[in-house]
Amino acid sequence: MWTKPPAGFDFVLFDRTDHAENADRYYLIGWLPTLFAAGSVVTVWGRKSSSQRTRVLEFASLEAAWPVIRAAIRARLRHGYRAVGPGA
Repeated sequence: MWTKPPAGFDFVLFDRTDHAENADRYYLIGWLPTLFAAGSVVTVWGRKSSSQRTRVLEFASLEAAWPVIRAAIRARLRHGYRAVGPGA
């Protein structure tokens, strides 16, 4: 797993589909610029074809935010998600 953010990191999209457990979920974590801080870690998750939840955390830099992003990536992989989008 990356100890530093990869060059050009924008976001990673995860998918979890398990029909036996009725799981059809997604999880997106990304780095987006903001007006007042250097950027934000934005997470969007939920059941596909349903409502979603969103969380935004502001950070001074991507390097400062990377431990949060990395922990979220590791947690998704531990919970059976697979990376399907950019950054995968």
